[in-house]
Amino acid sequence: MLAQFRPLTSFAMLLLLCGLAAAEPLTLGVATATVVPDPSRQAALDLKLTPDSAKAFAAFTSANVGKTIDLSIDGAVVMSPRLVEPILGGEIMVSGTFAKGELRRLAERISSGGAKVTVDVKAK
Repeated sequence: MLAQFRPLTSFAMLLLLCGLAAAEPLTLGVATATVVPDPSRQAALDLKLTPDSAKAFAAFTSANVGKTIDLSIDGAVVMSPRLVEPILGGEIMVSGTFAKGELRRLAERISSGGAKVTVDVKAK
């Protein structure tokens, strides 16, 4: 009976490896979340990932170079960058146009463990 499922299992694994099957968003563990100035002197949210999340995020970004990803906090997309290279250092900088104090509030919520941070390949 098991032999009948082997081709189906192999096909499903091939789809996953090729990125053709739907995958769940990757939930990231954040060690620290702070507001820092970015190179253009605007405020940015600096997310330092836990060691396990840094590894998972490195694998995720390596597998999705050239694609656009959504970074979400509590289900709301805060940025959608196109990956031009893998992000291997375990750190994410979130910058852009945010309301005054919004990045500080996000940093506090993430630091308290009250916010869920996820990444996913942007739906087409």
